[in-house]
Amino acid sequence: MIVGPISVALALSGREWRSSLQRHCRDYVADIAVQLVRDGRQALDPSISVVVLDDDTSWLSTPFLNAARERGIPVIGLYDPLESDGHGQRHLQRLGVDAVLSAAISTEQLLEGIRDLTPNVETFDRFIEAIEGVDDRIRQSKRQIVAVGGPAGAGATEVSIGFLQTAPGARGILIDVDETHPSIARRLGLAIHPHIVTAIESLRRERIRPDGTQRTELEDCLAIPALNNSLPFDVITGLASRDDWTLLRADDVVDLVTELTARWPVVVARVGPQLEDLTRWADRYEVSRSVVRNSTRIIGVCEATSLGVLRFVDWLVDVVGLVDETPIDVVLNRVPKSPAARSELVTQIREIAGDRIGEIVCVAEDKRVKRASWDAKIVTKGQFVKNLARLHQLKTGSPGEAQEPQSRVSDLAPEYESGALL
Repeated sequence: MIVGPISVALALSGREWRSSLQRHCRDYVADIAVQLVRDGRQALDPSISVVVLDDDTSWLSTPFLNAARERGIPVIGLYDPLESDGHGQRHLQRLGVDAVLSAAISTEQLLEGIRDLTPNVETFDRFIEAIEGVDDRIRQSKRQIVAVGGPAGAGATEVSIGFLQTAPGARGILIDVDETHPSIARRLGLAIHPHIVTAIESLRRERIRPDGTQRTELEDCLAIPALNNSLPFDVITGLASRDDWTLLRADDVVDLVTELTARWPVVVARVGPQLEDLTRWADRYEVSRSVVRNSTRIIGVCEATSLGVLRFVDWLVDVVGLVDETPIDVVLNRVPKSPAARSELVTQIREIAGDRIGEIVCVAEDKRVKRASWDAKIVTKGQFVKNLARLHQLKTGSPGEAQEPQSRVSDLAPEYESGALL
C-alpha cells in the first residue's frame, strides 16, 4: 500500500538520466511526479517520497542521509560507470545510500527502482519505531535550534551563554556561527582549536565501525578549556579569525547544526549581527542567514536605549524576511532601573514590531556580567541569571495577555525610516 502518489525529488544534474526521467514521467507515467530540488532542505519536504541524486551532488552528506532516514525518505544515488577508479560508486556505498545505481541505467529500470523503494505504511511505521528507539538520537519532534542574535554590542553573546546555562534538563550545546565577530572562545576562555571548521570536516569524513556502520566523532570537536574552568554545557567555537569566513559554506553549517540537534537536547546558535542578503556579490552573512532560517526559535537581543531599539528593528526586518512563523522573542538588555523608562522602551518595540514578536524579557544591568567576561567565567547568580531563566518559562511566540495586535514589521514601509532595508 503506497502512501499517496509517488513524489520524486531530483537533484540538479547534467547527466542524461535526469532529463530522460523527467520527459518519460511527463509523457507516459501518471502515478509518479518529479520535481527538481536545489538543496537538501527542499529534498526533505514532507511531500517527497524518494530522492534521486548523483554521487557528486553538493548537498549529499551524512547529516542529509540521517535526516532522510528519520523522515522515511529513501535515497537513490547514481554514479558514472565510465570512472576508471570507481570513486563515485564507492563514495555512495560508504555514505550508505539506500540504492546505488549506474547513471547508464535505463529510465524504465530507474522507475522500477523508485517504485521498489517507495515505503508502504507498515514498513514506514516499523522504521519510525526503530529510529525513535535508538538511545543516542533525539526524536525529530523534540529537537531544538535556538538562534540568538541582535545588533552588534547589544549583548547577544552573554544572552546565548546565559540562556543555555539556565536551560533545565540535560546538557546542551552552544555553537558560534557568527562569521563577522566570533567571540565565544575568547569569552569563555576556550582554546581556538578545534572549532567549527574542524567539526564540519569531521562530519564530512565517513568513519566506519567494525560492524560496517558509520560514525562521526563530533565529540572530538568540542571546545577545550584553555583555563581551569568548567562549563555546564558543551561548546563548538567559531572561526579562529573572522577573515576565515570563506571557509564556511552555509549548507555545511546547517548540516552540522542539524546533526547536533540529534545528539544534544538544546542547540543554541550564536548568529552574527549582519543578516543582509549579499548573495548577489558573495556568500557573506549567508551562514547566519541559513541558521536563522532553519531555527525552531529565535531570540533577539536589543540594547535598552532608544537608539538600541532602532538598531534592533533594522535587524528584526532582516529576520522577518528569512522566517515564516518561527517564534521571535526579545531580550531587552541592560534595562534602566526606572519602571517608566522600561515601560516606554517595551512600548516602542511593541508599536513598531507588533505581533510578529512573542515575549519581551527585561534583563537588568548586572556588574557580575562585566566581571565574568573579564575572568572568562559564567555568571552563576544575580539578577541577570534570574531574568534570563524566564525565557525557559515562556510559551514562545505568543504575546502576553496585555498585548494588542499591531502591524507586522514587514508591513511598516514606508512609514518606518531609520536606514533599514525597507
